[in-house]
Amino acid sequence: MKKTDFASQLRRMQMHGWFDVLIKLLAIALAIGLGALGGQISYGITAKSFTAEMGAYERAEALGWFAKNRAVLAVIAALIAGYAVIGLLLMRFVSPVLNRTVRRQLAMRRVSHAAQTIGATLVSIVMLFPIYWMIISSFKASDELLAPTPTLWPEQWFFDTYPNVLKRAPFGLYFFNTIVSTFFIMVFQLGIGILAAYGFSKGEFKGKNTLFLVVLGALMIPIQVTFVPIYVMVAKLGWINSFPGLIVPNLVSAYFIFMLRQTFMSVDNSYLEAGKVDGMGRIGTIFYVLCPMCKPTLITVSIITFINGWNSYFWPKMVTNNNSRRTLAVGINYIRQTFAGLEVSNYNEIMAAAVLAIVPIVVLFLVLQKYIMTGLSKASMK
Repeated sequence: MKKTDFASQLRRMQMHGWFDVLIKLLAIALAIGLGALGGQISYGITAKSFTAEMGAYERAEALGWFAKNRAVLAVIAALIAGYAVIGLLLMRFVSPVLNRTVRRQLAMRRVSHAAQTIGATLVSIVMLFPIYWMIISSFKASDELLAPTPTLWPEQWFFDTYPNVLKRAPFGLYFFNTIVSTFFIMVFQLGIGILAAYGFSKGEFKGKNTLFLVVLGALMIPIQVTFVPIYVMVAKLGWINSFPGLIVPNLVSAYFIFMLRQTFMSVDNSYLEAGKVDGMGRIGTIFYVLCPMCKPTLITVSIITFINGWNSYFWPKMVTNNNSRRTLAVGINYIRQTFAGLEVSNYNEIMAAAVLAIVPIVVLFLVLQKYIMTGLSKASMK
C-alpha cells in the first residue's frame, strides 16, 4: 500500500468517533500487558528461591501483587486489545464497503439501531433483575427460597408475607420516623445549600475560593471517619434515640453546595441586578429570581436528598437502639428476629419489607425523573 493511501485511510479513520476510544483502549491494554509481563518476570525471579519444603500458602505470600495476578492481567489485556483491534479492522476494511452506497448505509444504520436497542435492553435487564428478584421472592415460601436450584417464578404464591411483616415489626412507626427525619434533612440541606451556593457563586468576599476548597475537601471525608467524634457529641447532648440525633449531623451537604453553586454560576448577573432595581433585597433576589431560574436543579437536589435520607442506614443504626426512633432501613434488619430473639430464615418477609420500603422512592423517581435528568445536565454545564 502506498504511503498516500495509508495516510488517507488513517485520516478517514481518525474522523470516526470511535477511533480515539479504540486507541485509548489499546494504550490501556498495553499498560496492563506490561504489568502482566512484569509480574511474570517477578514470578520467575522469586520462584528460584522456592524450596521443596515451602507450601502453597508460603509461596503465594512470597509473591508480589503483579506476580500473583499475572494470568488475570494477561487475560484482561488480551480481551481489551482484541476488542480494540477488531474495532480498528472493521473501521479500516468493513466501513468503506458499507459506505459505498446509500442502501448499505441505511442498512448499517438499522443494524446499528437494533444493536443499540438490544444492548440497552440487556443492560436494563441486568440492572432491574435484583428488583425483580426481590419482588418475586417476597411471594415465595421460605423452603423455595432456600432450595439449591433457584426459581425465576414462584411455584406457589404466598400473599401472607406482607401482613406478617406488618405484624412482626412496627412498620407504621418506622415510616413515621423515616418521613420526619428525611423531611427535615431535605429542608435544611436545601435551605443551607441555596444560601451557601449563592455566597460562593455570586458573593464577593475575601477568601471565597479558599473556603470553597474547604467545602470541597469535605466531600473527600466519609462519615465513617468522623462518626466517632460526632457520636460522642450526640451522646453527650442526650440525643440518642431522638430526632435531633438523626437530623442535626446531616443538616449540611457539601455535594449539594457544590452542585447548586455550579448552577447559580450559569445565571447571568443582569437578572439579579434587575431584581434589585425592582426593590428586592438579597434574600428576595435569591428566592424570587435565582431559584425559579434554577428550578430543575433544586428539584433534583431535593429528590436526591430525600432518597439519601430515606435509604440511610449507617448513622440511624448508630444513634438508635430501640424501635422508638428506628428508620425503615434499620428496622428491616430486625425482621429476622423471632419473638425469642433468634434469627430465622424468613427471607421472604425480609424481601417483602424491602419492597414496602422502596415503593415511595420508585414512585417518586418515576414521577420526577425528567427533573432529575434536566437538573443533573444543567449542573454539569458550567
